[in-house]
Amino acid sequence: MSEPSSEQSDQQPMPARRVDLTQGSLLRGIVLLTWPIVAGAFLNWVMGVADIKMVGYLGADAIAAVGTSRGAIFTLMAVIFAVATGTQVLVARYTGEGRPDRVANVTRQAIILSLIFGVLMVPLGLWLSAPLLSKLGAQESVLAAGTIYMHAYFWGSVALMLNFMISSALNGAGDTLTPLFLLIGINVAHIALEWTLIFGPGPFPALGVAGAAWAVVISRSVAALIMLWIVTCGRFAVRVRLRASWRIDLSTWGKMFYIGIPSSIQGFARNMSYLLLLWVLNHTEGGMSAVAGYTICGQIQMVGVMVGLSLMSAAMTAVGQNLGAENPERAERSCWTVVRISAVAAVFMAATFILLGRPLIGFFTQDPEAIHWGYVSLVILSSVLPFVTVGMAFSGALRGAGDTLSPLWATLICTTGIGPVVAYVLAIGLKVGPTGAWFGLAVGIVLQVFVVGAIFKRGKWKTIKL
Repeated sequence: MSEPSSEQSDQQPMPARRVDLTQGSLLRGIVLLTWPIVAGAFLNWVMGVADIKMVGYLGADAIAAVGTSRGAIFTLMAVIFAVATGTQVLVARYTGEGRPDRVANVTRQAIILSLIFGVLMVPLGLWLSAPLLSKLGAQESVLAAGTIYMHAYFWGSVALMLNFMISSALNGAGDTLTPLFLLIGINVAHIALEWTLIFGPGPFPALGVAGAAWAVVISRSVAALIMLWIVTCGRFAVRVRLRASWRIDLSTWGKMFYIGIPSSIQGFARNMSYLLLLWVLNHTEGGMSAVAGYTICGQIQMVGVMVGLSLMSAAMTAVGQNLGAENPERAERSCWTVVRISAVAAVFMAATFILLGRPLIGFFTQDPEAIHWGYVSLVILSSVLPFVTVGMAFSGALRGAGDTLSPLWATLICTTGIGPVVAYVLAIGLKVGPTGAWFGLAVGIVLQVFVVGAIFKRGKWKTIKL
């Protein structure tokens, strides 16, 4: 019997694990799609908590180094979000159209791009680490530790990009369980590695802050190899044959970047606003303590942000699949379903953070100044958490339709423009201090939600063709 061709293999029916959002109850479908993403986000949060908790034993400067470095890292790696967004939107659209051959081709191109950009990112990251941290106003001890952390992190660029790309493809196809199962095992390995590499028990060397980064690199490298097997073994929602053509498909690249580059710029702009806020905080009386407290606040709030990102991913997949199935009205209803879930979840989380804020922050550090500023930032930013998650839901729906320019303009105007300006004026111009900086950030967040909500309600996204 002859071996099936690449196209025949790609056209095999999808497994039952995939959630089909083009039919049945929208609420049930979105919950089935979203809960593994939320669980995975929670696991990622636990990994982040482990990072901050462990480096917290090294002092407040170590916490500030990790927090500042992460903002710089994800600013430089903004290209990840371009390819990942383009991958997920196209996979969702072609899944809704019933074209697994096109799903496989998009995934192949995403893997190729991951390898190319991941390799290029290594020397770029090594070269820019110290200058970027210095420009952010990092003090000497923070600069030294942060540079070491970033250097270690960038050696894992290829593995990190492959994880993002393949997870995005699986999410777009409606399979969110497979990435979750893999993440459970990887996180256990990560935490064990982190403890070993930071503190150096027994014969192992104590790498300090760098050990936290190397734990990410090693664990994600293992995950990348497993992810490659998942999409090439033929048993999951995305099926990519190793023997198929791996030629560069510029037409598919064009679609991926047309969709993804605005999202990438949006991610870059969002991270720039975070870096601008760090700069403002470093120039207030709070200084390093305010940055350390804000880093801890960010780690706590990451639970809410991760839930918002998970629901944003669900909105992208739901809208993409239903537009692929030529059902724009169901696509619109799916977005409003995600918006309602986002708002309810965020209100509950915000109330919890505010009520338990001080003991939560005290879990990470005993530094009284860091605890004080951490709690102030947590109260202010938790108050606008529902706006954050609702804004993500609207942005995800627009992205799923292929409109990534509208969320970009909203971010540039509100989050990167108005927010930091208000933060600077309040914190430094009017000498309100760190409190003013966080109020400025909150203003930008609230304004952005109203902008993207109004754009979604106009409905022009329903007519976009991919």
